[in-house]
Amino acid sequence: MVHALSEARRVLLPGGRLIDLRPTMHNRRVELDLPGATLFMGEIDSSSTFPDHVAANEAIDAALSAGNFRLEHLTTFSIAHDLDTLADLREFKAGFRRSVMPDSIFEQISAITAGRPADYVIRIRREMLVARYRRL
Repeated sequence: MVHALSEARRVLLPGGRLIDLRPTMHNRRVELDLPGATLFMGEIDSSSTFPDHVAANEAIDAALSAGNFRLEHLTTFSIAHDLDTLADLREFKAGFRRSVMPDSIFEQISAITAGRPADYVIRIRREMLVARYRRL
């Protein structure tokens, strides 16, 4: 983020806008969406990425304090990945570099969906941050 901010400052004209889109420091939530109910299955531990988030926040704070940028808008929102099967969830997990999904999540979903028709969705929710800054 430090490099990205210095590059943005270099290439953006005064008045130009910088969009910051990234995950928040909240863990992703795993839910099982069944007809008539949505069950919380657990969280994907992303704490190993927290130092990256802290560094990004510090870089933004430093750029704001230095008067390089001004915050115009900031909000958070949730995105969802819907998966159809446990195999899809395993494939999703295989893409992790540092996050950890407890095996208990697979065990719970397997126990609840065993013998059921495929009338459920495995949903991964992630909170995202989006901010707009103006180059000063």
